[in-house]
Amino acid sequence: MARHIRFGGLASIVVVEADDEIDALIDRPDLDRTYRVEGPPLNRLMISRLRRALFRDGSALRSFAPRGDGDRASAQGAFAKRVDALAEQRPWAPEAIAVMAAYVANGTDRNAALAALAYATAYPFLSPEDTSYEPAKFRRLFGLFEILQVARNPWKGLLPRLLGKDRHAAREILEMTGGDDYGLHAVGITLANSVVILDHLRALFVEPQTAEARATPLEWNKVRTSAVAVTRQNNVPCRLPGIPDEVPANSLILLKMRQALRPSSPDGFEFAGKHWSYCPASRYIEAIFDRVYDVAKNRA
Repeated sequence: MARHIRFGGLASIVVVEADDEIDALIDRPDLDRTYRVEGPPLNRLMISRLRRALFRDGSALRSFAPRGDGDRASAQGAFAKRVDALAEQRPWAPEAIAVMAAYVANGTDRNAALAALAYATAYPFLSPEDTSYEPAKFRRLFGLFEILQVARNPWKGLLPRLLGKDRHAAREILEMTGGDDYGLHAVGITLANSVVILDHLRALFVEPQTAEARATPLEWNKVRTSAVAVTRQNNVPCRLPGIPDEVPANSLILLKMRQALRPSSPDGFEFAGKHWSYCPASRYIEAIFDRVYDVAKNRA
């Protein structure tokens, strides 16, 4: 059931935590990724923090552009086509896959596995002559991701934000990913979900695998995860299911995707696969973990 939080006029935040309710709301035309610094004080504070993470040079990253943005759909489709081709090729350096597979199968050297995961995540944005796996380079890339994660915390991230550490990290990530908005999104945001998936994959191997289990493909629904939350704003006052009163304009609509995700959630729910804001890298992400799983089975 959706909840409307007001805090005596200091905020207007709608929280949605059920997968079917999220699926019903995510395409509503009056709920969009506008990131306007408007509304009650807490709303404006939260939007300002989001803009710091999701904007570049005053504009939203292409992956966070509004529904009606003229370039959003074409860029989304072009990127999906590019990484779908990579998902078919599975071109990652074998040593990077081996490091992740060793962690998944035996629990060894998680830090090395995270560096390898940063490499696989950034691979679509590396220059063709620079796609080899260099552990130190990608340990650095994962460290930059960690700086962004800390900076996005409302309280723990206050000092890093004041010192500009997050902006410096974002610039360095862009340098390593060819200046591509989608590269910054992949390393700065998607990588957080991939870390969770890697650990879910490890959990499958904690108990010894039978020969029958080793022969089966990866069941994606056992390891998938989603973004913690997706944020929308309403352009005009509106009524939402489960909310008795009208929701004022410029409220924040928090779609709690990860909390809503269940084993029975529809296929692709974690990627908003049936909606305009779908993740264009879904097949690519699944391909990374399919490959790691296949190699890990031979190590267990």
